[in-house]
Amino acid sequence: MTESRFDIRKPSPAEMALQNRAINVIKPLIPHDAEERVLRSFKQWNQIVREHIRNETGLRLGDGEGRNSVPVQIVEGFPLPLAQLIGDYGDAVLWRLIVGQPKLGGLIEGLDFLLKDWPSFERWSKLPEVAKGGEPHLQRTLEITQALQQIAIADEVRKQIQLINRDILGLYSFMPGCPAMVSLYWMPIAMIAAMLNVRIEDLTVVVLAHELAHGYTHIGRDIDGIQWSDLGFSTTDLDIVEGLAQYYAEVVAHRLASRTPGPLEAYNQLLSLQSGSYTAHLDWVKEDPKQKGERIRFAMIATRSQGRSELSSWNERLETTRQNLKTTNQSRVKVNKSGGELFDPES
Repeated sequence: MTESRFDIRKPSPAEMALQNRAINVIKPLIPHDAEERVLRSFKQWNQIVREHIRNETGLRLGDGEGRNSVPVQIVEGFPLPLAQLIGDYGDAVLWRLIVGQPKLGGLIEGLDFLLKDWPSFERWSKLPEVAKGGEPHLQRTLEITQALQQIAIADEVRKQIQLINRDILGLYSFMPGCPAMVSLYWMPIAMIAAMLNVRIEDLTVVVLAHELAHGYTHIGRDIDGIQWSDLGFSTTDLDIVEGLAQYYAEVVAHRLASRTPGPLEAYNQLLSLQSGSYTAHLDWVKEDPKQKGERIRFAMIATRSQGRSELSSWNERLETTRQNLKTTNQSRVKVNKSGGELFDPES
């Protein structure tokens, strides 16, 4: 297989050193039980997520002999682009501020609430002694918190994260002759969950769905037993490959929303830290949301059969699918006015 973002290789000593530095910076900033929470969420939702992706794509993993099942592992460390960014901004205090931005926002909101009517608190007979005369201290705390929240470099780092056009929370990897594998990086998941103020468990579901969608669209078999070739999948325009994974992650989150709304909130919040190929799917089939799933699935099946595909070809397939579906719906179904029944004129 040609070199791609999906291949499996052993990290170099320099990359291992970079990993260790990133771990040393971030690990103290995330919950001590983060790994356990990622693992627990994976075990709870793995089969359910797979079932939804199977239903939406019409693709099946496995060949009856246990191959191509795409196992999932929970791993320590960071995908290389994120490890490099953490290394570039290696200041642990800066990362504490970045990770803690939602907490600072909550503190500012609480202080604003108190200060808006502090004189009433001062007149309140039940005000604790330690709080009396506290307005100057609250105001000073508010000013400090606002100053910390507005540090420009923290916003710059968030923008740098947004510009990484690679999976930074998980990884779908494969090589010819080796089983495909999904890796969930529990440290980045915990870090980004804190930055977005969402639950680790909910973000884990979104990452799991995204990475498994890569597996299904790549080696999942359609009704004719066809898969996407390794070379075709790994060299197809990233707006298509990542767009499909993002789209099916969104679909899964919507399907789960009646049972647990958290993954959909996590998916929507994560979009604020994404750009490029990871937002390409938002422009697909905007004019006809009711046909979106069907058109994307048909276009995906056609793209897989062609091997490598450019974005222009993908857009043409979406349009061709729209026209085909319109023609099919017009020609196959008519209303029998006398009985009110539907029938196929070609049967």
